[in-house]
Formats: sequence, C-alpha cells, structure tokens
Amino acid sequence: MPDISPATAPTHNVVVHAAAGTGKTRLLTHRIVRLLLAGSAPGAILAITFTRKAAGEMRRRVTDLLLAMAAADDAALSEQLARLDVPPEPHTLENARGLYETVVGAVHELRATTFHAFCQEILRRFPLEAEVPPGFELTETTSELEAQAWRRLDEEITREPAGGPAQAMDILLKHCNGPDNVRNVLSDFLVHRSDWWAYVEDRTDPVGFAADALQKTLAVSLQDDPLAAFQADSKLNKSLDRYAQLLAGHPTQTNLKWIDMLTRARLPETTKEKAFRLVSEIFLTKDTKPRVFKTSRVLIEKLGVKEADELQQLHQTITGHVLEARDRYMRRITLETSRAWWICGQRLLEHYQALKAEHKLLDFADLEWKTYRLLSRSRHTEWIQYKLDQRIDHLLVDEFQDTNPTQWRLLLPLMEEMAAGDPERRRSVFLVGDEKQSIYRFRRADPKLFHAAREWLTTHVRARTFAQHISWRSSPAIIRFVNLVFDIQADADTEAPADGEYPLPNFRTHHTHHTELWGLAELLPLIPKEPVSKAATTKALRNPLEQPRVIGEDERHRREGELIAAKIRELIGQPVSDGGGVRALNYGDIMILVRDRNYVASYEDALRHAGIPYLGTARGTFLECLEIRDLIHLLEILIAPYDNLALASVLRSPIFAATDEDLIRLASAPGETSWYEHLLQTGADEPPDQPLARACRLLQRWSEYADRIPVHDLLDRIYSEGNILARYASAAPAHLKSRVEANLNRFLSQALEVDSGRYPSLARFLARLDILANKENNASAETLPAVWSARAAVVRCDREIAVLRLIEAVRMYAEEHEGRLPGKLSD
Repeated sequence: MPDISPATAPTHNVVVHAAAGTGKTRLLTHRIVRLLLAGSAPGAILAITFTRKAAGEMRRRVTDLLLAMAAADDAALSEQLARLDVPPEPHTLENARGLYETVVGAVHELRATTFHAFCQEILRRFPLEAEVPPGFELTETTSELEAQAWRRLDEEITREPAGGPAQAMDILLKHCNGPDNVRNVLSDFLVHRSDWWAYVEDRTDPVGFAADALQKTLAVSLQDDPLAAFQADSKLNKSLDRYAQLLAGHPTQTNLKWIDMLTRARLPETTKEKAFRLVSEIFLTKDTKPRVFKTSRVLIEKLGVKEADELQQLHQTITGHVLEARDRYMRRITLETSRAWWICGQRLLEHYQALKAEHKLLDFADLEWKTYRLLSRSRHTEWIQYKLDQRIDHLLVDEFQDTNPTQWRLLLPLMEEMAAGDPERRRSVFLVGDEKQSIYRFRRADPKLFHAAREWLTTHVRARTFAQHISWRSSPAIIRFVNLVFDIQADADTEAPADGEYPLPNFRTHHTHHTELWGLAELLPLIPKEPVSKAATTKALRNPLEQPRVIGEDERHRREGELIAAKIRELIGQPVSDGGGVRALNYGDIMILVRDRNYVASYEDALRHAGIPYLGTARGTFLECLEIRDLIHLLEILIAPYDNLALASVLRSPIFAATDEDLIRLASAPGETSWYEHLLQTGADEPPDQPLARACRLLQRWSEYADRIPVHDLLDRIYSEGNILARYASAAPAHLKSRVEANLNRFLSQALEVDSGRYPSLARFLARLDILANKENNASAETLPAVWSARAAVVRCDREIAVLRLIEAVRMYAEEHEGRLPGKLSD
C-alpha cells in the first residue's frame, strides 16, 4: 500500500489528485476515521460527494472499519491502527474500540451526503431565510412542469400579441428556422437557468443588462441598419456602376449574369435584403468566402491593362464593403436574436418557477442556487454561517473535478469561516479529485475549479497537495495507454499542442500495482467517410414507380458497429486471468463505452445482427423494444379497452400467445361489437387453458386493479399472475434472453421512478413514458435506471464515463491532426 499518512493526517488541510482506481474511497475513509480517533465529534464531520451510491459506500466503509476495530483484540487492533499510521497507545486502543458505539449513538450523526442532500438539509432548516416554502418537496422529474410553463407562455403570447414576449417570439421564429428549433433553444435556456441567474444576479432588468453588455461586445445596436446603409452608400453605388460597365466590356455568360444581378439590385422596388443578397452572390462564394478574381489574358485583350487592373481593384474594394456590411448585419442579428431569446426565456423561466412555487416544489437547480444565495447574498448570511459554523469542523469533498461554479460558491463561505475562525479550534478541509474524470460538463461542471480551489486553499489555509497515481485496478497495458494519451510529450515523434489545455497540464505518469495482470489496449481502424454516390446527387428526373430515391447516408457508425461486433466475436472464448486462475472470456466481461448516445442504436443494431447478447441503456431504444411496447399496450388496454390495435398486439405477444386464427375470430365480431367485447364473450365459452380464455380472465381482473392500486403494484400483480418473465424468456431467441429479462425488470422499476411512485394514476404513468420517449436522448437529459443482472452474460453498451475522457482525448487528437496519432499509440 502507498504511504497515505500525510494526506489522512487530521491536522493537515489537503488537496489530493487521485487517479481512477488508486484507492480514493479508502483515502477518504481513513481520513474520517483518523478525525474520529483525534477526538472530532461525528456530527462535526461533513463528507460531500456527487451520488447517493458513493455517499452510501463511504458510510458503509467507515462503519465496517469502526466495527472491526471494536471487535478486534489488542494485536489485531494495533495492526489496524498501524495501517492508519496511528500509534497504538493504550488510551488510543481504548478510544478506537469505543468509536463504533460513539458514532452509532451520536445525536448529531456523521454526515456522508450528496451536494443536493446537503443543500436540501440547509434549506429545510432555514426555509424562511432562504425564501422557500416551508415543507417543500423535491421534484426529480420536471418534464410536466416544463410543459405547463410552455402552455402558459403560449397563452400569454396569444392574449397579448403586441407584448414583448410575442414580438420576441416572432424574431426567434424568423431567425431560428422554425418552431422546433425555437422550442429547443428555449428549453436550453431552462436547462442552463443557473448560468442565467448567476450572470444577471441582483439586476432589476436582467434582459436589459444582458443586452447592453452584448451590445458593447458586438459594437452594434438595434437601431443600426447595415443593409440600408449598404444600399444607400452613394460612393459604393458609383463603384458598382463602374464595375458593371467594365464587365460589359467582356460579355461572358458569367459577366452578363452578374450585370443582370447588379441591375436588379439597383431597382427601386428591390428590398434591401434582396439587394444585398444579389450583390453578395457576386462577390462571395456559397460559404461566404471572398470570391477570387483573376485577371486573364482574354480580359486584358478585351479591356486593356489599365481597365483590367481597375476591374480587379474594384472587385477587391467592393468585396471588402460586402464583408464589412455582412459582418455588421450578422452582429446585429446576433444581438436581436439573443435579446429575443432572453425575453422569451426569462418569461418561460418565470412561469416555470411560479408553477413550482404553487405546488411547493424545488428542483435540483433550485437547491444549489437557493443555498448559495442563503450563504452568500442573504441579509441573514452572517447568522446562517454562524449556525453552520458551530456544526461543521471538517469538510471533505469527493470528485471535486465535477463541481460547478454554484457549488463552489456555496462551499466557499464555509471554507472562509474555517480560514478566519478560532485558531484554537481544530478544523480542516480535504478535497480529492481528478480532472481526467470530469464527466458532468452538461451539468456545468468545470475541471478548472479544481485548480482554483487548490490555489485558494494553498494561499488561505496552507493546504498541502498530494498525488495518487498508482492503480489498484488496471493492468499495465491500460496504464501505458493512458500515459500515451495524456502525456503526449513523452512521445518524441509528436509535437505537443501549444494551447496548454490538451494534453492535461502537469500530468503525472501513472503506474499500477498489478504488474503481471493481463490486459490489451487496441485501436480499431478509423472508418473513412465515403463519397455520396452519383445516383444520390443526379439532377435527372426519375420514375418513382420504377426507380427508388437514393439518399446518401453517413454509414460510418453502422460500419463501426460491425467492426466492434466482429472484434467481440473474436475475443469471446480467449483465456483471461480471473483471481489467480484462467477462464474463457464471455460476453459479460465486455462493456462498450460511448461518448454520447447519439449513435448507440447503430452499435446495438450491429450487435443484434451478429447474434451478440447485450444490454443497452439508451432510453429511446429501451422504450421501443418489443417486449416494452407489449407492456405499454397492455396498460393502455386497461384504461382504453376499445383500442383494437393495442389489443391485437397484447394478444399476439408471449403474454397470451394468441394465434392468427384467434385474432380473425375477434375481427369477425357481429355488428358494432368491439374486439374487447367479443373477447369477453368468446373467452368465457372456451376451455380455461386456451389463449382467449386466459386473456379474458386476466384482463378483467387487471382492469379491476387499474384504478385501485399504484402502478408499480399493478405491474407486480401482472408480472406474477401473467408469468411475464418466464413467458418472454421462452419466446426470446437465445442471444436476447438476458436483454429481454433485464428490460422487463427495468420497466417494473420505472414505475417507482415516476414521481417516486407516489401517484397511482395509470394514465399519468403512460403520459410520463410518452414524454420520455419523445424527449431528446442526450447527456443532459434525465435517464432511466439500468437494472443489470449481476451474472448476466451479455455485453453492456453504456455511457459509463470512467474512461470517456480517455476516448475523447484520442478522438480530439485524431481530428486535430487529420487522423495521425502519436507513433507509439499508432503501433
């Protein structure tokens, strides 16, 4: 084990750079135990991390270690204390044995919690000071509130068509290419509301403040009209006239076309936008680059040297005017669009916040922002800090590289109190993180804050910095790969980027304790983009009855998925070490890590076609799986039994396994009788073991439960009485059995995720699933829980990001250097 005693010493303020797998949780655990051994009260220790799982793991490890110390004899306890670098004095042994009882029975317990739980605790203690509803509830799903806020904004715009939001919405619709894009950009405003609050904090006119600041930056105002100025410029118009006159001296097809465009641009009825567009097409290319004008021998023969030079000079001069006008026009459009975005976004946010206030709800962004305001900007700040200061002596923060600016600002007052507090009072700060593992950028996390915090602590509380770079998890092959990616300068054949941001500054070469552990790091070949076929770009008319439309598609991700599937098939069965022994590698040993979920479907399709069992976590893929669609149709039948299509889907599914003949019998119901009514009549007359009889019996029973019990309890009954898992397992292909089982269990757990399972309404649950199915599948979106089988022999296709920074680094470097990788890495 590495020497961790200086970092865990309770007298030191410490910042630790801890790479993945180097014993970071063990370090935090030992630090807490040494604080307790030094006499700190359990309630005076606050450990903050980012997930409930990590907080629970920290508490469990501390409790297990204290319990082991309480039950150990003198020799074993002395050995345990020696590992903590604590001298085994008689009074220390006695103190160590009593710590478990002290911690378990403490009135103020040791707190290992998340940022959001810490904020929630503070706001519940001081609701009036924080201006939040006493007894507020925390909502983890905000989609329905956002939809209601949108409806209120729509109603306001309809009710007041001449109002500011209505005019701003017209501007957004004009410049954002349609309502879908407008909805996306305003949804982004809600997502990044903490950034907006921080930017316009304490401003009485936030939109005006933001617009004034942007106006100064862009050096343009809304009163400017660059296109009108361009059209009215008399000197420029004379230049355009002369330019057309010179072009007429060399009447090529292109020159005649340009003369006609200049003529139309000068007509009185031509709008300023059209006039500028006509002139721009002459002097700029399609990608708005200056069009190159070359003086040819023929041009000189037609015009003469002097006039040819004059034409070229005019072309360059007018091009400069066009570029200048376009630049100023685009800056004005940016200002106008941004201001409209802020107006509509602010109103949407106000409606959203009002809805939460009406229901006494807070979301995660509220927790952080309200706590920050309470600790830094409230008129009760000093008193609140004093109250907290009496409780917190030791602050430990895990995964600090994922801290966002708001979280840092709400921690800073606590650190400042520690820096300026009683010198006789033993207090400490302990931060641990690794910028390579920063994965919450979509939640505003900034790895640079880790360095800012280290500098602040070094300056104000003389914190010491340590590094843990020896892995207890990875093989030498993986560690060498990490070093090659992040320490590019170690490769003499490669010139490091000059921006100082990539690779990571001050990177320390990693090592591993497992020098004999087997491992492999291999780069698959890059998939080049193929040119679009001529058939896809031909302008010739085709007969749609005889010739299908050919659309050029980027198939790189599909081909990459096929490459991955082939590599997996190649690896399966190869010998791998396992706890000192050797066994064959199976599908459960493989996880596919992706940077985002945009193209997961392509990879999953490749796995499916290759017959490889897998579990996916993409929400859209999950909700579109056949077994999940069957269950959704079943629930829809329970509240709308006259949906024949949904009923047919349920009956043909493994739940009831009805045949085509059974469906034909239902479809031939006499008169206006619905399928469901005919099912109730037919099923009652058939033998109990027949599909329609079973469906009749179970659907009636489940319909009675639908309005009486919560959705999760209803699904639990359906799974049990319908023998759902076994029926789908027997119907699924062998390579999909594990995935189908995991999806079915995952759907059952989802019923508890919707509003924490508090609402029994089946319609509400189905509406929530519909929102999730239609919501964009990206890093910032809410995710459904993945329920894995601990022994499932399947490939996991996940956005697990312990090494995503590594993947991102390789991709970025390859893109920046046109596919060229460092020499060692290429090998």
